[in-house]
Amino acid sequence: MEKDIEGHSHWYDLTKGKWLQGLVARDQDEQRVYVVTIEPEMEGAMYNRWPRIMS
Repeated sequence: MEKDIEGHSHWYDLTKGKWLQGLVARDQDEQRVYVVTIEPEMEGAMYNRWPRIMS
């Protein structure tokens, strides 16, 4: 999920064979997931960033 430039939340659908690039970090009983984001390549995109989708 990412927020657009107006602050509205949007979920990203992935097709079969695609995944998000990220990192799972663990420290004792704490666990966090970090999703790699990139700047859109398209001019005028509704987002300042979006997740890096891999295949």
